[in-house]
Amino acid sequence: MQRRLIPSTSALLAFDAVARTGSFTAAARDLALTQGAVSRQVAQLEAQLGVTLIERSGRGTALSAAGLGYAETARAAIDLLGQGALQATGQTPERELRLAILPTFGTRWLMPRIPRFVQRHPEVTLNFETRIGAFDLREDRIDGALVTCRGLWPGAVLTQLIEETLVPVAAPSLLGERGGRRGPGVEFNLAGLPLLAMSTRPEGWAAWWAGQGMDGPVPAAAMRFEQVATLAQAAVAGMGVALMPALLVQPEIIAGDLVPVGPEAGSGYAYYFAQPEPRAGVPVKPSIRQFRDWLVMEVDRETWV
Repeated sequence: MQRRLIPSTSALLAFDAVARTGSFTAAARDLALTQGAVSRQVAQLEAQLGVTLIERSGRGTALSAAGLGYAETARAAIDLLGQGALQATGQTPERELRLAILPTFGTRWLMPRIPRFVQRHPEVTLNFETRIGAFDLREDRIDGALVTCRGLWPGAVLTQLIEETLVPVAAPSLLGERGGRRGPGVEFNLAGLPLLAMSTRPEGWAAWWAGQGMDGPVPAAAMRFEQVATLAQAAVAGMGVALMPALLVQPEIIAGDLVPVGPEAGSGYAYYFAQPEPRAGVPVKPSIRQFRDWLVMEVDRETWV
């Protein structure tokens, strides 16, 4: 009975492509087939199983209840077949890691430490790509990612690394004679200066302002920037006071290009290592665990040094 229900690889790939992309047209493009060929493969699979996997209507396609469950099984089977094929040909996919990293965090915090991981695990090949904003690790075939969030990332298991604190900084040229004044308290009348913010922390200035007991309404940020590095450069150029992650603005502070103009405050965000949620019957790559454990060790090492 079970053997009779085992589908062909072509039918499995066709169904998986439709389930992933949400349409027969996109699936055909993904597989380099015609839409009719994909539709026939899925229809044959449904006939073989005796259930409707994809509901078709004038508004498009959607997975049925049976299709939702079978999509997970199909994806796991395809992954296992792919891993087995690579191992049979002498390749070692478990030793390669595809990692998504945040641009500035990756450049300023991760990359200076990566040589230590390479020295510890020379057998692992690391492949990096930059990502900003939310994305699906499994859909994008990402083994692991360094992300910032409030502790939730759909479809991922998170390991917290570093809590994020924000600090207002400005160029000495913007502050004029006040530029040399530093201290634990709020030293400057920030309400009289243009404010710069990260687009991913739209509530950052309001939270910081309230946390310092500042009187009066919170002034709106004059400009918002998607990347931390661009925000830092705008602040160095004297365009305003930037509320920045304290961890990432240290190079400019040490160089004297930027001056802290107020205390650090928690943002409610943290840096995490994210890995896809495990699937039943699909083992987690040893290299993912190795990279995660190494990151935790690096954070602990800085905490105690």
